[in-house]
Amino acid sequence: MKKFWKIFGWVALGIFLQFKFNVLYGIVFMENLNFHDRAYRVSMKMSPTDASLRVLQIQTMVHHSLGSDYFANVYIPEHYKVLNKEPYLGAEAVPGYKAYNMGMKRKYRDVLSTEDFIIAPMKKDMEIPSTPILVDFLNLNQSLHKDDTYTLATTKQNTRLEGPKVAEATYPQQLDM
Repeated sequence: MKKFWKIFGWVALGIFLQFKFNVLYGIVFMENLNFHDRAYRVSMKMSPTDASLRVLQIQTMVHHSLGSDYFANVYIPEHYKVLNKEPYLGAEAVPGYKAYNMGMKRKYRDVLSTEDFIIAPMKKDMEIPSTPILVDFLNLNQSLHKDDTYTLATTKQNTRLEGPKVAEATYPQQLDM
């Protein structure tokens, strides 16, 4: 019986070391890796204000994420000026767009952010054709998902947002993603 407890102790120590001294961390990590797909969700809505100004609310979420660092950059067409945010110069340059960084925060298994952008056309009487808003999800190593579901258009000083309530893409879970 003494030999059994000795072997059991070494096995238990190995398991604890493998999962960084935290059994719950290991259980949650393995459960996420084997049973959940990773989903990228984008939700946008626009509310009118005075004159031609609009408040564009963008929500991004990485659901069931395993990686430690996720970032999201939103690319708004250059035909629109954003009054309350400065462009993010650390993002990859896309011709015809200005990049803005989303403040992604971890909440348990998800990484979330919500930002409000006050936008207006560059010129008051400008007619702007339907142009997609780009959202790029990335980590420190690579771009993980790009979304161009939502579009902005301006006709007769009326800016409108077109797209579904929620745009979602699902990928199988992988290490370092």
